[in-house]
Amino acid sequence: MNEEYLLDQPAFENLPTSFRVIGIGESTKEIIETVKSNAYDCVSATVLTAPFECVPTDEDKMVIIVARDNEEHANSIAKTFHDAGVLTLGLLDNADLDCYDSVASEASYTEYPDLIKAILQPIVTQGMIAYDFNDLQTTLTDAKHFLIKSVTRCGKERVAEAIGCIKSSLTSSLLNKIERLSIFLYFNKVGKQPLVMQEMAALTDFLSELPESIYVIWAVYPDESINDEEIKVTILAAGKDLENG
Repeated sequence: MNEEYLLDQPAFENLPTSFRVIGIGESTKEIIETVKSNAYDCVSATVLTAPFECVPTDEDKMVIIVARDNEEHANSIAKTFHDAGVLTLGLLDNADLDCYDSVASEASYTEYPDLIKAILQPIVTQGMIAYDFNDLQTTLTDAKHFLIKSVTRCGKERVAEAIGCIKSSLTSSLLNKIERLSIFLYFNKVGKQPLVMQEMAALTDFLSELPESIYVIWAVYPDESINDEEIKVTILAAGKDLENG
């Protein structure tokens, strides 16, 4: 049987130059160090300590505010960026939603490094099907809440199994609260089992089953950190009522 392999698309152009991850207080140091270890271009990661001052610049496109305590300071800094028109995301408890475009729901601080990577990876690495900062901005601007789920599977039915696992976690109650959805497929381009077009049928079927009210964007990325025969499916869902999902 002939198989059609996915081909590379041209690299992104005009990639925004400033995505910031700001940890509020020393308790976020380990999280910020993990973010730094990804060594993403166009991303700065810093820990703020007293007096907790930080001013947005004309270069800033997005800021992710991380806090394990010091929520008041986190909210104050977030408001400064949000008021300046910067896409402002929050990873913290007790967030003032008026200070952010969107805040992570159902997440613990141990998950924060993975959530940050899931947000940044699509916009700072080259995909095979285009997804850029504008798409992320469309998904998260004024969304109030977002959640991220990732599933990794291997084998002949890896895409179908991963998407099936994602589907099982999206109850009808939760789906009704999702307004915007970004879907990312990651695979090892140089592995023994390249992603083929036939495998995408599972994604197409999933998309056809989603409520028409959900705005959906999807993309495909090579990722050499994934094992040879694995596929990873990540969803980024946003909606004003997700915290009650």
